[in-house]
Amino acid sequence: MSAKSSKKRPKVKSQGKNPLFDPVKRAADASGRSASNAPRRGAPRRGAPARQNDDSQIKAAPKPPQGGYFLWGRHAVAAALVNPDRRIAALYVTDDSRDSFDEMWQTLAMDRQAELPDARPIERRRLDGIGGHDSEKVVHQGMAAAVWPLDAPHLDDFIADIADKPVRIIMLDQISDPRNVGAILRSARAFGCDAIITTQRHAPEENGALARTATGALEHIPIIRVVNLARAVESLQDHDITVAGLAGDGTMDVGALADFPRLAIMLGAEGPGLRRLSREHCDHLVRIDIAPDADSLNVSIAAAIALYAAKG
Repeated sequence: MSAKSSKKRPKVKSQGKNPLFDPVKRAADASGRSASNAPRRGAPRRGAPARQNDDSQIKAAPKPPQGGYFLWGRHAVAAALVNPDRRIAALYVTDDSRDSFDEMWQTLAMDRQAELPDARPIERRRLDGIGGHDSEKVVHQGMAAAVWPLDAPHLDDFIADIADKPVRIIMLDQISDPRNVGAILRSARAFGCDAIITTQRHAPEENGALARTATGALEHIPIIRVVNLARAVESLQDHDITVAGLAGDGTMDVGALADFPRLAIMLGAEGPGLRRLSREHCDHLVRIDIAPDADSLNVSIAAAIALYAAKG
């Protein structure tokens, strides 16, 4: 064996990365640029304007008046404009909804127009924020109204107004979801209900979600708030108003509701249903027959069925 062939190659001390397999170096060698001059991922090209955060250019959403809230959506805003009892602090309209809003405005009486504020133009993305921290996106259709709650009538005044006339009333026993209450209001409006009676506690206040779901019915159906629902039932019964509670174990079929000219229909919260004291104060417990393998009905659907049945 020759000396040349037997000579060992010296070991190369490792410097961490093998320069033969350094991808940054290889990319730099291939492009003729040093690795330090290579653009960072996501960095703007030279000569191109730096990206701006669009949100930083959008002003904050407007605020409702103290003690008030926002109505949004075409139906809710239109109904509020027409209602002389609704106090409106401000109106907001996006450019793409201005024509639709102006059509609504032109239908108003002149004296109503005179007492309302002018509609302010607003960017759509600003209007998106009027729902606050609500997890659901506000579907405002390009218009909103900052309002104060309607004045709730007193139960005694309502009873005096209806006198001995036929009447349909919905009573809510601790139904707290504003969307359910809004949907019940919508059905109440559709089927000629005269009022909603609910409690002051364990019931939603007027808010945008309730009004949006009600699609304008909030301006037409009065919501009467009472301290004690059982006493309210007694007041109705003293004036010959039959109170029927919806219950899965009710002995009367829902179709029988049409037999009562003066009627209040009581609904309980989904799950627990009517409370014991509420059940005991009802004149009748009424059932809606559903498929035996079905669990239950949404409370707003049950209200719609009962009101429809009560029309006869």
